[in-house]
Formats: sequence, C-alpha cells, structure tokens
Amino acid sequence: MPTPLAVPGAHEKAIIPRISIFVTMHRKTFCIFDLDGTLFDTLGDLARAVNAALAKHNAPAHTEEEIRSFIGNGSMNLIRRSIGDFPVDLQSVFDTYMEIYSRNCTEHTHPMPGVPEFLEARKCRMALLTNKPSVPTHRILDHFGFEKYFETVLCGDTSPARKPAPDGFVQIISKTGIPKEEILMVGDDSPDIQGAKAAGIDSMFIGNGYGKIENCAPVMPNYMISKFSDLLKLPIF
Repeated sequence: MPTPLAVPGAHEKAIIPRISIFVTMHRKTFCIFDLDGTLFDTLGDLARAVNAALAKHNAPAHTEEEIRSFIGNGSMNLIRRSIGDFPVDLQSVFDTYMEIYSRNCTEHTHPMPGVPEFLEARKCRMALLTNKPSVPTHRILDHFGFEKYFETVLCGDTSPARKPAPDGFVQIISKTGIPKEEILMVGDDSPDIQGAKAAGIDSMFIGNGYGKIENCAPVMPNYMISKFSDLLKLPIF
C-alpha cells in the first residue's frame, strides 16, 4: 500500500496525496509546531469546556463535531463561533470557558499518533507557536512531559502577535541562527500556513487536524502529509 508522503504543490488539487516515491525536499534542521490538531488532539476537553461555559450562560450546546469546526485562530474565536447569534456577552462566556478549560485541559487530551516518537527522536531543533493561551498550553506540555523538547514556546498571550501575523515566527527564527530554508512550520490550519509564508519559511499542512486545506487559500502550504506520524518517514532531518 502506498505511503502518504509530502509533495510540493500537492495543494493544487486540494487533496492529501498518496504516492510511493519521495520528492525532493530541502533538509530541515528546525521545526516550528502548532499545538491543537497538530501535536495534540485537544477536542475532547475543548468541547466539554465550551458546552459547560455555554450552559452557565443559558446558551445552547453543540456537538463535538460542531465544536471541532469552530476551532481556529484562538480561544476567543472558538467561543465567538460557539455563541453564534445567541444574545450573551462574549467576554463573560470566554472568561467562564477559560476558568473551566484551564482546570480541565488534560482530562481528554492526548498526543497525536507519532508525536511522542518524533519528539523523543529529536530529529531537529524545535519550537512551539500556538494561539492557545499560555496557562492551558503549559499545563498540557507539563502533563505529558513535552516542555523539555522546545527551545521556545510562544502562546496567544505571550507571542508579539497571534498567527497568522508573522511576528511570533520572526521572533523564533531570529533566535535560531539557522537559515530560513532549513526551517519548517508544521500545522493543521490556515494561520500556520499564512504566518509561515509571511515570515519567509516553508510550511507543511497536516490533513487530519482541525483545519481544512481549502481554508488556506490563497496562501497554500509547500508540503502536505495526511497525518503527523508520516513526518517520521520523511528523510528531511
């Protein structure tokens, strides 16, 4: 059975390719990773916290799949989409959500398959750039013992600007001392791809996260893989 591999330009058909031959890719010595949908499946805890916050404000609940479709561009946007047109104060629901989620962000969260193996192999130097707030981010990293793998961790409230702005990327890149052509952003949604492009580095889209490849247009990734574990097979490190 063919193995899903990274292919430059595969986004032209907006599908995750399955081919059996590697194409030429530049060697990468530094990776910047997204968190939700890339390193971790956080949907279980996110959905429970969203619905608990909505219930406290008498707003209607959503299915887990509906909440999955609301994920992207940070926690405030997650709550904004979850509220929809319901007449309730956005900030109040957000504050309730953050209180609940920050206490319960590791109950139903787990690393994506292949993530522990990749991190342990230390195939390259690594940083984390997420729009997620810092408190749950560091609690998740600490819970799974992953903090030690990242030279830099920038969150939605600690980065100079949130993705897709390039500022967080630029800050990380400036600390590496590594040429941009050796740096790769790995993520599952449009802010990852757009931010990497604006910062002048290559990006890789993971197809089984929370984002959709068509949402990246008009800025598309340099490479695509179907799932994180495929990264272990790529001879680019």
